[in-house]
Amino acid sequence: MTPQTQQPGAFSAVPGPRGNVLAGVTAEFLRDPISVLERSFRDHGDLVAFPFGPRNRLGKIAVGAFHPDSARQVLTDTERTIGRGQSSTQVLEDMIGCNLMTTDGSEWRRQRRTLQPLFTPKRVARYTELMAAEAERVTTADVAAGGGRVDLHRLMLRYSLRVVGRALFSGDIDDTAPELHRLIPLTNELIIRRTTQLLKPPLGVPTPRNRAFTRTRDDLYRLIDRILARTDAGAAGEERDDIVTRLRTARDPETGAALSAQEIRDQTLLMMMAGHETTATALTFALHLLGRDETAQRSLADEAHGFVAAGGSSAGYAQQRESLGRACLLEAMRLYPPVYMTEHQAVSDIVLGGYEVPAGTAVFLSPWVTHRHPDFWPDPERFDPSRFVGEQDRPRYAYLPFGGGPHVCIGEHFAMLASTVLLEAVVRRFHIESADSVVTFQQTGNIRPDKPVWAQLTPR
Repeated sequence: MTPQTQQPGAFSAVPGPRGNVLAGVTAEFLRDPISVLERSFRDHGDLVAFPFGPRNRLGKIAVGAFHPDSARQVLTDTERTIGRGQSSTQVLEDMIGCNLMTTDGSEWRRQRRTLQPLFTPKRVARYTELMAAEAERVTTADVAAGGGRVDLHRLMLRYSLRVVGRALFSGDIDDTAPELHRLIPLTNELIIRRTTQLLKPPLGVPTPRNRAFTRTRDDLYRLIDRILARTDAGAAGEERDDIVTRLRTARDPETGAALSAQEIRDQTLLMMMAGHETTATALTFALHLLGRDETAQRSLADEAHGFVAAGGSSAGYAQQRESLGRACLLEAMRLYPPVYMTEHQAVSDIVLGGYEVPAGTAVFLSPWVTHRHPDFWPDPERFDPSRFVGEQDRPRYAYLPFGGGPHVCIGEHFAMLASTVLLEAVVRRFHIESADSVVTFQQTGNIRPDKPVWAQLTPR
């Protein structure tokens, strides 16, 4: 890998693929970004230059930073030398509004201060019982309806949507599933396509791409407005403790300012989309991998049975920090991180990975690649939950499915709790046998299976 030298190398010396003379790696990156990232790391090392567009002033060079030390620098130097990627962030804001994912600087700090109390481990633990109830619903009625043969991804989408619906709105939003499952991958695809356009006409210009973008954005907002209106209509006389209610009463601890109605709408849209999709994907891959590994599955089932037999509850098991269930989830997200890449930007000249990187340069981090770095993950393609059992001797930023630094995902505790609750419920009740050896997937911002993920669930 790239040696760390005393004297940083010039930006022009950062190794990387040549790409097409006119488009660089743009077309290939749009088609299969993970393969481009993996191959470039394998061929060129820990810091890679990616050309987008022609090899002249009209083109742009982005860098991929794959070493944990570089990931730490990018994620922890926020607002000093590294910011969010301006191009991708603006496109995200155009699509899903002003929220924790699309703001930076003082505006992001204000939002984070206001929302953080809603997502502390203690606060999130209050949702354990509703998660357990929805897991029970999945493992009884939903599995029985298919005779034990299930599409894991569809099942997990149903579970995560119910949990998010009840946690956000105190209600069932199952009826939104068809529209939401159509819009989420379409939204991600349109965001990527607009982000990678060298020339972006203003959204008011009625090009075919712009019309598709604004139509999808409008559909998303109609959907969230419909859910919020339904929630408001049922609120009279109710005692509710859901996240939307908490958003409406939340105050910035420094200024006492409340969130506006638009801010509540934007934050809720983000939470509904991100919390639903990524949790379902992580669970799908975890269950699929366990269905291919009899030893890991049996060990997890034995541990879960033993915990309950000793007087513990399923909800109590899910809150254990050192459980094998948690380790299985973490290992599944190592191999299949739902967010496989994030974009950042150097806001001043920096030295990254032993090279000079000028201000304005886009910097890619890739959990997918870093999670397979052979210096930190022996036999990286093997599913091995023991990597997350006990003390681990590896850099903190060798593992980053939830990001890190000040911008670490605010929903990490919620997602891990919901996932562990479901995983324990399934494995303690059923033996899982995955039908396929591998799961193929789409790469539209996040990864998601591109066809049913079949498994047989047989009662233990």
